[in-house]
Amino acid sequence: MTLTEQMVEEKTFLTEYEGAKLLKKFKLPVAPAELAKTREEAVIFADKIGYPLVLKGMSPQITHKTEAGIVKVNIQDEQQLLEAYEAITNNAIAYDASAKLEGVLIQKMSQKGLELILGIKRDPVFGHLLVLGMGGTFVEILKDFSMRIMPVSKQDVLSMVDELKSAELVKGYRDQAGIDMSLLVDICQKLNELVTLHPEIMELDLNPVIFSAEGPLICDVRILNEPVIELEGERRSLENLDKLLHPSSIAIVGASSNEKKNGGRLVKYLVENQFKGKVFPINPKADEIFGHRVYPSLTHVTEPIDVACIIVAAQSVPGVMRECQQKGIKNVIIYSSGFAETGAKGALLQQEILSIAKEAGIRIVGPNVIGVASPNDNVYMAFGSALTTKEKVAGGIGFISQSGAMGSALLSRAWENKVGFSRWVTVANEVDLTTSDFIETFAEDSQTKVISAFMEGLKDAKAFERATQKALDAKKPVLVYKTGRSEVGKRAVQSHTGSIAGDEAVYSAAFRKYNVLPVEQIEDLIEVAAIFEKQPLPKGNRIGIVTASGGACSVIADLCTANGLEVPELTETAEKIKQYIPVFGAANNPVDVTAEIIGNPDMFKKVLTAVVEDSQIDGVLVMLTSNADPGALIIAEAIYEVFQSHQKPIIVGRLGATAIAPKAVSFYQEKQFFVYPNPEKIVKAMKYLVDYERILRMNGSL
Repeated sequence: MTLTEQMVEEKTFLTEYEGAKLLKKFKLPVAPAELAKTREEAVIFADKIGYPLVLKGMSPQITHKTEAGIVKVNIQDEQQLLEAYEAITNNAIAYDASAKLEGVLIQKMSQKGLELILGIKRDPVFGHLLVLGMGGTFVEILKDFSMRIMPVSKQDVLSMVDELKSAELVKGYRDQAGIDMSLLVDICQKLNELVTLHPEIMELDLNPVIFSAEGPLICDVRILNEPVIELEGERRSLENLDKLLHPSSIAIVGASSNEKKNGGRLVKYLVENQFKGKVFPINPKADEIFGHRVYPSLTHVTEPIDVACIIVAAQSVPGVMRECQQKGIKNVIIYSSGFAETGAKGALLQQEILSIAKEAGIRIVGPNVIGVASPNDNVYMAFGSALTTKEKVAGGIGFISQSGAMGSALLSRAWENKVGFSRWVTVANEVDLTTSDFIETFAEDSQTKVISAFMEGLKDAKAFERATQKALDAKKPVLVYKTGRSEVGKRAVQSHTGSIAGDEAVYSAAFRKYNVLPVEQIEDLIEVAAIFEKQPLPKGNRIGIVTASGGACSVIADLCTANGLEVPELTETAEKIKQYIPVFGAANNPVDVTAEIIGNPDMFKKVLTAVVEDSQIDGVLVMLTSNADPGALIIAEAIYEVFQSHQKPIIVGRLGATAIAPKAVSFYQEKQFFVYPNPEKIVKAMKYLVDYERILRMNGSL
């Protein structure tokens, strides 16, 4: 049995000597070292390697050597060597009397240079990730690092360096030479090979890797091995989901005439929203519910059923699933709670319904969900309180939520702002169908233009990769709000990589890899999606700014700069704009039309048109302050007319109260032209458009 095979039988730290031996097989630049098991060997190895030296005690039970006092640096001669050897032996016993000291590593001391950390973390979902950052003893304090899913390419490594706060130190600053980037790339690509051949590596720390005039040198190695558990799910067919989204017939098992019960609301919302298909309420104790004949069981319905909505006690669900199997129903929504979310007993019940579904070829949404809706088709198989609103808005946003309550709240907020969804799905426990499945489905859905997801976590990285690739191919942005970002991981490991590469960093790396746009605030799932639904993409990051306030000009210009958006001078159109605005206005981007638009709102259209048509401008930000009707309505109509007649994004913000411009606000809402409430949000929205255009361009999709 090889050393590595021995170590993967259980979670085990390799000693630095063992780890270095493994790295040398991949020609990684490990500092010259020998393991001395006696004082005499230490002297022989020291003479062979050459002073100055570093001495390190090697014990699998002691992972933090400095803390234990078993590291001694800058050893200059034999006397210091023997003193250090004895001190390490004594300190190891004092730190942990049960620890086995396998020897003392005699290591060449590196020249001074730039210290980096290179780390690897194996995530249970996404696999191995590479961490690159500033190294040394302050790694966890500075947290200046970047991360990518492995394998990493040369461009990945260069981008990771660019993302560091200390990027200029790495690349070279003033009279300080930077490191040889080709050597860094070479190390990272050898680490690709390492984890490919040794997937059992759970975590790896190379800290520091010192880049000096002599080249890179790995001065400390820590490796944790753990058995590999393959968690990737099976590839499932999604062919039946068309009938889930476009059902012709729906059965509600657990239907009720009592609107206070969820089973009653399910039937009510289908009926009152004029579902065009057939509704089959199932209840053995009723004859009629909301004007529809009631059946004692699914098997009593003689007609085909596209979707069965199950809202009965959890213990009764397996029996209903058997009826679905007998009836040949292929899509099921389980609203009932009492499954895996409640503990071990519920988890067994959940596994039972999954087994029945697999046997029968049934797709399950849930359990523990609020439901599924297709507003464009007036299909509302849900009981959430959002459905009490009378005005339901159809649109092009496909929305997926792992939280039913959050999903329902965001649906009501969207409709309040006249933002429409094409599909709305809550997935909760995801016993079968997952967020990834619906991203893939929405990518191929003709009614959906942009996809938003409230995500708590993923179980299958391959399914997510496949789904997001289909969305990218269809040029449909995927926006994700990931909750649980404050966690530092599911498992605490004594390593720098484990400390800094937490859950948020892992998902950020995954979203970057799979071309997903992470959003910072929950409402962005609506507000940013609304922009993608209506606005064309810019062809670059050159932004024109039009306001009626000098203060707004400077605020938005500062925000653009902070977000990597250029605000170029209007060399083509500045003279034309001067003809329209007062002499005390500003015509050279940001454009300040001044408060004169209150008395002369028609001027605004001319200025906006000039800015939009400037070839040096890729998109326009309009920040309105306290304009009131009737002038506000004239400006709103002008903005929309210019927007309709050009192929550049025009994103609008209004800082003033709705009460002073109700007609203008109603006009924007009628046109489903989303207007933001502050400068920060319009700049952020434009940044998302610019970022997605860059994603498409880099992937050859433009």
